[in-house]
Amino acid sequence: MKLSSFLHPHLIKIKHKANSSENVIKELVKEICKEFSSNFEDEVIKIIMERERLGPTVEGGVSIPHARIEGFKDLIIAISIPEKPVSVNGEKVKIFFLILTSKTSSKLYLNTLSALAQLAENPKLMERVFLCKKSEDIIRVIEEADIKVKEELTVKDIMEEEFPIIFPESTLKETIDFFYKEGPLFALVVERENLIGEITLLEVVKKGIPHYAMNLANLRFLKTIEPLEDILQKEERIRIREVMSPVTVRLTPDSSIVEAMVKMVKEKRFFIPVVQREKAVGVVTLKDSITRILRA
Repeated sequence: MKLSSFLHPHLIKIKHKANSSENVIKELVKEICKEFSSNFEDEVIKIIMERERLGPTVEGGVSIPHARIEGFKDLIIAISIPEKPVSVNGEKVKIFFLILTSKTSSKLYLNTLSALAQLAENPKLMERVFLCKKSEDIIRVIEEADIKVKEELTVKDIMEEEFPIIFPESTLKETIDFFYKEGPLFALVVERENLIGEITLLEVVKKGIPHYAMNLANLRFLKTIEPLEDILQKEERIRIREVMSPVTVRLTPDSSIVEAMVKMVKEKRFFIPVVQREKAVGVVTLKDSITRILRA
C-alpha cells in the first residue's frame, strides 16, 4: 500500500501558525477528532503528550508524534508544516507527521513509521514537499515518490547505517583512545571493506586483567593498578587483529525483527552486525529494539 493513500487534504496544514510542539499536536488532533467526542480528543492528546515526555521522535528537522489508541480501528496521518520552524528538544522542526493508530495494529504502525522515515531522509523529495502551496500537491508529490508501507518490517528498517569501525592493524592504544573519545561500547573490525571481526570495550578491559586475577575468589587486596600495568606497557604494540573476536552472530538486511531480537536474547548480545556479501552494511543494537519497536 502506498503511503500517500493514508493522507487526506484536510489533515495537512501548510504555513501552520503554531509556535510549539504542543500547539501543533493539539490542533492536528482537534482536526482529526472533529467527528469524535470531545472526551476522545482529550484522551488522544493525553496519550500523545505522555509519549512525547518519554522522548519525542525528532531527527533532521522532522518530528513524528504518535499514539496507539485502545479500540481505535484506523490509521490516520496528519501533517503540519509550521510557518516558522518549531523548537523541539533543542532542534528546529520544519515538519510534523502525527500518527494515530490502534494498539493492536503494531505491524502497520511500525511500517508506517518506516515509510515516513524514508520520506524524511530524502532531501530532494522533502524540498519538493516544502515548495508545495496546497495540501493536494503534497499528496501528489508523495504519491509520485511511490513510497510503500510494507507488509513486513525487516532489520533494514531499524538498523543503524553509521557504526564504529576499527582496522585490524590499529593498535590497542588507538582503540582505547577511540572508545574513550567517541564513547562507543563496540566497534566492527573491517579490512578492505569486508567485516573480519569485532571488538567490545569489555574485551579491551578483559585484555588488561591477568588470568590470576580472574581466578581469585577475593579481589579486595588488588588495590593498585599493578594488574593493568602489563597492558599499559604493551598497548602500543598489540594489534587489534590479535585480540578481536570472530563474527559468530550476524544478520542480513532482510532478516526479520523477531530473528534479531531472539538472537540478541539467546546470545546475550547488545549489538549484531548486519552483513551483505561479507560487507558490514549496518548494526542492530538492543537500544534500537527498545526505541524503534517496543517504545516506537
